[in-house]
Amino acid sequence: MNFLKQYPAICIGAGITVLFLALHFAGAGFLDNLELAFYDLRMKSRTLPGDSDEIVVVDIDDRSIKEQGRWPWPRAVIAKGLAKIAQGNPKIIGLNVLYTEEETSSDIRQIMDMMAWMKESGKTFEEAWKTLSNDTKLENALKTAGNAVLPVSIRESSRQLEGKKEEIDELTEFCIRSQYVERAAGDFRFADEILRPIDRFLQSAAGIGHVNLKYDRDGKVRGDILMYRYGDIYIPSFPLMLAAFYLDIPVEAVRAEYGSAVSLGDAVRIPIAGDTMLSGFKSEETPFKKYSFSEILTFQENISRTAFQNRIVLITPAASGILNPISTPNAERMSVGEFTAHVIWSVLHKQFIRQPSWDTYAGPGMIIFVGLLISLVLPRLRSVPAGLTFAGVLGLLIGISFYLFSARGIWMQVTYPVLQLLIGYLGVVSVNFFVTEAGKEKVEGESAETNRMLGLSFQSQGMLDMAFDKFRKVPVDEETKDLLYNLALDYERKRQYNKAASVYEYIEKYDPEYKNISRRRQKLQQASETMVFGDGGLGGGTAGGDPLLSGNSETRPTLGRYEVMKQLGKGAMGVVYLGQDPRINRTTAIKTFRFTEDFEAEEAGKMKEKFFREAESAGKLSHPNIVSIYDAGDEHDLAYIAMEFLDGNDFQKYTKKKNLLPMRKVIDYVADIADGLDYAHQNGIVHRDIKPANIMLLKSGVVKITDFGIARITATSQTQTGVVKGTPHYMSPEQISGKKVDGRSDIFSLGGMLFQLLTGELPFRGDSPAALMHQIMNVPHPDPRKFNPKIMKPLAAIIDKALEKDRKKRYQRASHLSQHLRALGAKIDAILAQKKAKEA
Repeated sequence: MNFLKQYPAICIGAGITVLFLALHFAGAGFLDNLELAFYDLRMKSRTLPGDSDEIVVVDIDDRSIKEQGRWPWPRAVIAKGLAKIAQGNPKIIGLNVLYTEEETSSDIRQIMDMMAWMKESGKTFEEAWKTLSNDTKLENALKTAGNAVLPVSIRESSRQLEGKKEEIDELTEFCIRSQYVERAAGDFRFADEILRPIDRFLQSAAGIGHVNLKYDRDGKVRGDILMYRYGDIYIPSFPLMLAAFYLDIPVEAVRAEYGSAVSLGDAVRIPIAGDTMLSGFKSEETPFKKYSFSEILTFQENISRTAFQNRIVLITPAASGILNPISTPNAERMSVGEFTAHVIWSVLHKQFIRQPSWDTYAGPGMIIFVGLLISLVLPRLRSVPAGLTFAGVLGLLIGISFYLFSARGIWMQVTYPVLQLLIGYLGVVSVNFFVTEAGKEKVEGESAETNRMLGLSFQSQGMLDMAFDKFRKVPVDEETKDLLYNLALDYERKRQYNKAASVYEYIEKYDPEYKNISRRRQKLQQASETMVFGDGGLGGGTAGGDPLLSGNSETRPTLGRYEVMKQLGKGAMGVVYLGQDPRINRTTAIKTFRFTEDFEAEEAGKMKEKFFREAESAGKLSHPNIVSIYDAGDEHDLAYIAMEFLDGNDFQKYTKKKNLLPMRKVIDYVADIADGLDYAHQNGIVHRDIKPANIMLLKSGVVKITDFGIARITATSQTQTGVVKGTPHYMSPEQISGKKVDGRSDIFSLGGMLFQLLTGELPFRGDSPAALMHQIMNVPHPDPRKFNPKIMKPLAAIIDKALEKDRKKRYQRASHLSQHLRALGAKIDAILAQKKAKEA
């Protein structure tokens, strides 16, 4: 009892496992019926198109009964139809109509025919009767055909009988001898009595086969009993004999092994479960060819040859009330003739379903495996992993059984372990997880210390709302008031002023005099009345104000984990702030972007996703001449990038004629920039917006390229709003024409910037954006030496090559531009060194 209380899952799981093992070995009717239903489901999913031209079904259907008269017909009608079919030269005919007695008739017409024949021929009555009787006509038709297989019906016996010797002798030539059968593992079913055709029909037949059907416990027929033992002979089934004749396999070439297989010579090996072949079923997309028996009677010889030549022809009653339809896995109502056709087709095309010998051990093995799973594994997992494990194992069992059945024709029974898994999961796992976890959560929910620790954890992760929810479950003492006060300050830093006010108000209920919460709450409420806040308070600020620093909060705002210190400047897409990372005490520059101003809500979401992809790509760049990106994130409608803080000026200052840098330094700076661009291009990133404002010259003398990955967002924004923000003086021709750009576009922009840094003039000008774009696209840039005669001819050539309008003629890599500049710089240094040496 103590073990049950301590390990309930193991005990319940073990009990379920023992129960299912007992049901498996004893046999549970309802579970076996479920397995048969699952068998049918798998059979319907098994597509077996295959050829079906070798089999033709002739139905004695309702139409035939209507046109030829009520059943049973005079045997002359069957004889006539048989003769018509024989004209078509079929390979084998299966006549599934059992005539166990001679026909007696009181038909006046038949008597009159016999009397007329006697008068003409001078024969006796007995001779006339034998010649003109319907039995004689059918006998003659059978002899003429010479290839008809007739049915026998068998009454089963539970034990082996000797059998009637004379009957055995008559049937021996049609049956399998005992020496061709192995009975080591058991024996086939025993026949007590055989209902067979009359002697004259039997002697005219090419073979016989039993037509007994095997009904499963649910009333469906899924296979064929291949043999019955009668004395020392084995009577094959009707479909088996037809298939053997079609394959030209003599009876003596048939071998059988109980519980294993029946072999038709070397042509086909049929696996059997005991004595039964589990048949495959052909797809309905390629049905068997069918004719009505009444239709056959009207066939001409040429039609018969086309329809029946070298085929198996099955003649079977199918009309209502003659031979009832059967239920199969593929159809609830199927004629016996069509089922026989499926069995023959299955033999000819080797499409069987087999139960392998290992299935005997697989069933208990799977039950034990599932028992271990529900007893020892699932109870140790949390609800989601347990559910996923349950679903995975369930899918694995069902999936493997479907695969083996559909692809390999193997029937693996999984109903017992599948049902065991379902019951085990719902019983053991549900009790262990849902009841136990529910009680555990209730205990934890009532624990003040637990809620306090959870609240602090949520607060440290930035989940302030969840932290507030946990703190409210803790008794409000001095320590809790401190926690709530710090939480309110965090709300203020996130600019969620209305929520901060709510926390202060909550503290006031317990201690109105606590610190300065009343004044802070009133100040935040006044700010709410004068400022427009988004969800939770992300404000746009007052008109013309700063979106982060214009609130009335006394705490510094934050973006992610970064404290915002002050504004550094504004750009086309947002504001740049000086930030501080409190974790490592690092100064950063934080560039913000607001997408809601230019985009609809859905489009803004897409732009944010694109923004973070670009930021991630840029963040992977690590080069001395490229600004480092530390982090990217968003809060409400504001996205931000935290990057390396650069102490210096951008190159815009040095594009004025009065502030031009020395030519020698410009060459080195631009070469460094080209090196940085080449590194980015090799990593698959194009800047798209190289201009003086995006190049920083630090106080240390190092140049840095900024805004990698941001240019694409800016360009998309400009396209969306229909307004070009800024003048595209540095854009390449392919950018203006809307072509796909690569690193050569950045080289063109860098060439334009080099032109301006050396001359103080832009290479292209226009009175309007359209005019400027025309200049860039179509008009050659001026000679830079026109504006600055000191520019050397090689340097002018470098500028010319960088500003080629045809990008195929431009520098193909930024490193090539850098190499030329550095080579030129080295020559200049060498010339200057020579001059100094001469002067010395």
